[in-house]
Amino acid sequence: KILTMTAAIDYGSFNDRESLEDNDIHSSSSSSSRPSSSAALTYNISVGSAIFASILLFLLSPSTTHQLPPVLKMAKQDTHQQTTTDNTLIPDPSAYPHRLFIKRTNTTIPILGFPSVALARLSDPTQQPLANSAVRHAVEDLQIGYFDVAPEYGDGVAQERLGPALKPYRNNVFLAAKTMFRTEEGSQQDLENTLRALQTDHLDLYQFHSISTQDDVDTILGPKGAMKTFQKAKAEGKIHAIGFSAHSEPMAIQMIQSGLVDTCMFPINFVSYHYGGVGQGVLDAALAHGVGVIALKSGARGRLTTQSGDAVHVPPQFHHIPEWKRQEMIHYPVVTSPKYYTWYEPEDDPVELNKLVLWALNQKGVTAVLPPGTMDLLDGISDMVRGKSEVPVLSEEDVEGMMRRYEGMDIVPIFHNRSISGTKVST
Repeated sequence: KILTMTAAIDYGSFNDRESLEDNDIHSSSSSSSRPSSSAALTYNISVGSAIFASILLFLLSPSTTHQLPPVLKMAKQDTHQQTTTDNTLIPDPSAYPHRLFIKRTNTTIPILGFPSVALARLSDPTQQPLANSAVRHAVEDLQIGYFDVAPEYGDGVAQERLGPALKPYRNNVFLAAKTMFRTEEGSQQDLENTLRALQTDHLDLYQFHSISTQDDVDTILGPKGAMKTFQKAKAEGKIHAIGFSAHSEPMAIQMIQSGLVDTCMFPINFVSYHYGGVGQGVLDAALAHGVGVIALKSGARGRLTTQSGDAVHVPPQFHHIPEWKRQEMIHYPVVTSPKYYTWYEPEDDPVELNKLVLWALNQKGVTAVLPPGTMDLLDGISDMVRGKSEVPVLSEEDVEGMMRRYEGMDIVPIFHNRSISGTKVST
């Protein structure tokens, strides 16, 4: 029976922290000058438009209701748990090409992950069956075996929904989570909360979420920093590998060069790469140090504006997000897509979206991609690569066509690399 219901959205979570640039709460220096507008792309990016800078929480007003995406509408109105048979391995480990991710342990993962941020919209506990249905579809129909989540997605909602939904398949999937807390004490509590919510005794990968500033790096690696929590948890078997996500190229490179991380999540996006100069430095560093890379924002077309996006609602208090992040979200507001609830404009032409994802997967050093944080676009991307032994290669003609397409659009890259000191790349 198809559910014809809507979901009230309390708040979401930004996908990966974009803290503020040099002229944010961390620094007061001004941003660099903007380059000339070649190729018909709008580069008039102001500090004020760093607004989506808060992260990837698609925080929407609690008074607003939205129609659920088709996949979530398919949830049955029962509460039975998904089951697997003893003689069938679900998901099929050969459903997607696998690539080396964690060099230290020779761990490989499939090239496509599940964007658990999409579950952040299911804020009502009675919507658990919808989460069960979405995860069951991803695992059993799409054969996805890599899941990534964070307590910042919906202020704990996404991980609360993912835990019960993924439990029947937990032993057969690669599960990654994150923390926004930078200190040893804060991250320790956050890790315990995440393990409890996900109903698991370990994470295959634990990541520092959205590193954006020098203060982030210094605090994490400092004497009372979150790295202490990570290393202790790894020794105890609670996490198996250490990684991070970032939107600042200089900060990402510093973390890679520390020699303390196994993996990196970073925006590898066609428009930002070609018109913002973002991505190649991280890929080069990762290759040099044997660090696996997950491509974020590969399906993004460009930045939303206050005219094209919906303003988000910031609640008076969070339970799983540091207060400094809430303050950042107040001072640097975020807008989200009215259609997809992402904080950027995803490419919604299915053919062109697949080209963007393929382009990211074709970059040397990229292990896998996390698709846009919406269930609406997942099936088409999965269909493109599922059942193949290798990632399809984009032709020069395809890339030239992509260049012409985005040169002709009045869009702003979601990231650029024109910061004076390199603390942030998205303003």
